[in-house]
Amino acid sequence: MLHKLLFLLVLLPTINFSQTKFTSTKYNYSFIIPDGWHVKDKIFNPDVDAKIVDGKGNSFIVSIKTFPTATKLTAKQQMEATTNQEMEEQFNAVYGTAKVIKRGTVFVGLKECYYIHLLTPFQDGLQLYHKEFYYSEGTRILTIDACSIETYLDETTPAFSIMLDTFQFSNLKNKK
Repeated sequence: MLHKLLFLLVLLPTINFSQTKFTSTKYNYSFIIPDGWHVKDKIFNPDVDAKIVDGKGNSFIVSIKTFPTATKLTAKQQMEATTNQEMEEQFNAVYGTAKVIKRGTVFVGLKECYYIHLLTPFQDGLQLYHKEFYYSEGTRILTIDACSIETYLDETTPAFSIMLDTFQFSNLKNKK
């Protein structure tokens, strides 16, 4: 069993080299785009820095928002104190109806992020499954929304894992 795990760990970096690397032109982050996914050219929300799509309605969106003043609390500290009901009420203002599935902390790009998985309405009775990750630094907050139509969840989970596992960033300052 250990030999198989070591073999996969050696093989994984080789597999990633055949895929496309996305590097932000504005901020200090990058990640690997899996085969079958591509960068969306037209983005209408100014906070969205990257939108990676698969052509089936699923997306991986990286947003950077700037707030007027810095807080000493991390995104994790701010969100941990909020109940699921309070979060759902906040998300309802955006999505209409939201249901928090799970939440907690995880490391993305060696930074501790707070994550929230939630369901929101889509169309034809389907729902969207959002895997959202938040990291704050100074006056900026980085948000990753790995969003899948619920019927594609098994298909999109490996693609989202590639992007999240290869996500690297040093800070949220603009590139010079």
